[in-house]
Amino acid sequence: MARKLPGHLKIHVEDETQLGSDGAERDVDIDALMQAFTTATGWIPRPLGGTPHHPVVEHVLASDPEAAKLPLKRRMRLVCSDPMDGMLDIEELSFENRTSEEAAWELLEQIDELIQSANAAERTIAKQEAQLATSLSVSIRQDESEQLAGRLAESLHRAAAQTCSDAAAIYLLDDTTSELKMRSCWGLPTSALAKAPRDLRGCLGDLEALMGNAVLLENTALAPEWNCPEPFAAAMCLPIGSPLMPHGTLWLWSEHVRDFTAIDIDVAKAAADKILVDIERTVLADEVLKNRGIERQLDAAGLIQSSRLPSNQPLHQDYEIGGWTFQGASLGGNFHSWHYNRFHQICATMGSANTTGVSGGLVAISMQTVVETCWNSRHKPAQVLRRANDVLWETQDGDWSSSLAYLQVHPESGSVQFCMAGDIQAFQISHYGFRPLNGTQTRLAVQPDTTFRDEHLVLDGGDMLLIASSAVVSGRMNGGFSQEELLQVVRSMSDDPVQEIADHLARLLPLSVPPIADSDRSLLLLRRRF
Repeated sequence: MARKLPGHLKIHVEDETQLGSDGAERDVDIDALMQAFTTATGWIPRPLGGTPHHPVVEHVLASDPEAAKLPLKRRMRLVCSDPMDGMLDIEELSFENRTSEEAAWELLEQIDELIQSANAAERTIAKQEAQLATSLSVSIRQDESEQLAGRLAESLHRAAAQTCSDAAAIYLLDDTTSELKMRSCWGLPTSALAKAPRDLRGCLGDLEALMGNAVLLENTALAPEWNCPEPFAAAMCLPIGSPLMPHGTLWLWSEHVRDFTAIDIDVAKAAADKILVDIERTVLADEVLKNRGIERQLDAAGLIQSSRLPSNQPLHQDYEIGGWTFQGASLGGNFHSWHYNRFHQICATMGSANTTGVSGGLVAISMQTVVETCWNSRHKPAQVLRRANDVLWETQDGDWSSSLAYLQVHPESGSVQFCMAGDIQAFQISHYGFRPLNGTQTRLAVQPDTTFRDEHLVLDGGDMLLIASSAVVSGRMNGGFSQEELLQVVRSMSDDPVQEIADHLARLLPLSVPPIADSDRSLLLLRRRF
């Protein structure tokens, strides 16, 4: 089972040369640090409200982040360590090596900053380990990671309390399922989260647990082969997940040799199940939020794409033009457009990408942009297709193959130049019948040297041009029309306005069986009135 972890959250772990001489990590002892401070400076740090005979229990350098926000002099005071009972004369006090109070405050403030930095680093490690426990490819939100870290610690605390254990920890598998990394702990120093991952090979206790069994080590000294990860007298290991979908292990430790009851095992199993639920719920909640954000962005992009489709305003008094484009999703790979250019020509186009969805939308927008830049320039339809083919071919990554039809009408004469490539079908419809129009079968962006040829025809009064994407003329079995059905409907409505014919065809398509949910479809109709 492979799961990708976010690379930007890797935590640096010191090698053995950076540790103590015995290779073990050293935790900061604040009491010993304050005693060393007093010995060096002659001043005793005391919390406000405490006295030498009745000190406050909490450390003067509080680990609480809220308390750490207060200035140091509002949290504590310095008391001189010199005896005040008259045992020393004033001459003897002059020989005492004591640091000035101002210098002592400066040193203590530096020590306080270091300790607060270490505490902040430990809190960050705890949150990041909780975030990594979700195995997300991107970071979950800050508040979610903090809540998950709290829920995991609470589950460990409750499981340890109910089983009379002294410490607990969660170990999760990495993406290669070869190592176990501690992601949350209770009863252990937070610095334990920075330890290097354990190699799964040789971890007999974890391997047995990952197979779905509870491992009970009533005396770890008598069972060293089970490789208990922490030096405790007794331990219990249970799986997180199932044998078919393992995620990691839950360890519970005790400082004394003991027996584990069936109730202890049931409590630990319930804790492992809750830990897994918390992790999966966090992943699901974050995925839902991300998907909603993506859907909103896709809807906004779909509105922008649909706004580029033409309106049904008449281009010329002697011609009617209409059509529609249906995208199977918020973004799609089809488009249609028309324009009356400065040379008094009617230009119309239809495009269809080979892909659908977001990738198809990128291809369609690229094609439409290339075509529309040619509206008001001297050109022929074949030149437009050649330019679009060059632009799409030069884009190497992804599937940019697509179909495109382009026509140019001279209104006074009814002369039409057109060029097509790919899967788009076109027909000339008159009172005498219909004839299909030919084009290049090769799609755009398939090869750089495709030959595009201009075709010519003349529209008489009442004649129509019908251009449809492949999904429209795909047959009943594929959710579209057959050629005969499509042309029969158009000819039966030959006296109706062009846009009404197009709208009627659009209403008929969803009734086709079976419907194609992700199919992008376009249709374009042009008729010469007189």
